[in-house]
Amino acid sequence: MAERQAMQVVMRESTARVAPEILHVVQHQLEEISRALAHLEPDTLFWTSLRESGLSLEVLGWKFSFSLEPDKLVLTKTEAVPAHVF
Repeated sequence: MAERQAMQVVMRESTARVAPEILHVVQHQLEEISRALAHLEPDTLFWTSLRESGLSLEVLGWKFSFSLEPDKLVLTKTEAVPAHVF
């Protein structure tokens, strides 16, 4: 299997309220995810699920939700999440 190019990440949703340090962590994680996705066959159930359900990352009190477009992860929602209490 030939490796595909890493997916592009499109930040359409405003991230102005998110601290730059958190955005840096998100960017790093998305780069890793994008590289990993490039190794997966495009016709698997994983891709079907990703297209239907999207992808969410929770980083330091923020949730970032992404939809999948051809060769792109598109940020669709950014929201603060309450701290988890155990």
